[in-house]
Amino acid sequence: MDGALLIDKPKGITSTKVVEKVKRKLRAKKVGHTGTLDPIATGLLILLINEATRFAQFLTNLPKTYVFTLKFGAETDTYDAEGKVVKTYEGELDCERLKEILKEFRGEIPQKPPPFSAKKVKGKRAYELARKGEKVELKPVKVTVYKLELVSCNPEEKEAELITEISSGGYVRSLAKDIGDKLGIGAYVKDLRRTKIDGISVEEAVSLEEFLSAPNPEEYIIPVESVLRFIPEVRLNSFLAGRILNGQSVLIEGEPYNGLVKIYDNGRFIGIGELQGRVLKPKRLLVKK
Repeated sequence: MDGALLIDKPKGITSTKVVEKVKRKLRAKKVGHTGTLDPIATGLLILLINEATRFAQFLTNLPKTYVFTLKFGAETDTYDAEGKVVKTYEGELDCERLKEILKEFRGEIPQKPPPFSAKKVKGKRAYELARKGEKVELKPVKVTVYKLELVSCNPEEKEAELITEISSGGYVRSLAKDIGDKLGIGAYVKDLRRTKIDGISVEEAVSLEEFLSAPNPEEYIIPVESVLRFIPEVRLNSFLAGRILNGQSVLIEGEPYNGLVKIYDNGRFIGIGELQGRVLKPKRLLVKK
């Protein structure tokens, strides 16, 4: 039983706890997620089951799309609604100014990760130090905001809903704080939902509740190559596939291409390779000869 599972995570549970529940339900040897969601967040989690966990590295760096609600007028220590309010502001929410400010946060920008994050500081997770009351200073990193748009704005409630597509390593919580700082009235994430990971939509996912109550949960497992849909494919005959499975490089026909490819042996997915021109090298294989 190898493959991928698309779960729509509910609010109030960690990604790690979701993995534990799925693993127990499937009685699987290995289950892993390919990008964590905070407990406050809902939405798409891609889980890999058993041997499919070998392909996690190809999924962790994909851009992600989120719909989120910002609450203006205050800051919290976690940059979201689960944290403690550390500062309040009296200013009004100007929706037109907010819309203009968003332009400054598109493209490649420097972003400082939240102190309550999984980033490491001197060998320890930042959130471990922050929970102890220690001051955490994380260096800004470059992230790319491919999309950032205002969906709705409510000055009376001091709230706004936005949608963003952001590169791996980017934090919506940091985006919230920086937007609030720029407006001068503070902000934190009230609600957060991941709707896409690259071209994979949460609409393809099953809710955690439905999965855990299913009499045949295995029916929700899909082939791992279906979540690697963004990688082009190469189809080999049995002879060339055999050489790949033995760890050898092969010369293939067709147009030269540089990059990762999915490899098929007569229609059967066998792994990921790297094509340099027309020379194909095995990189991560699902099966052995």
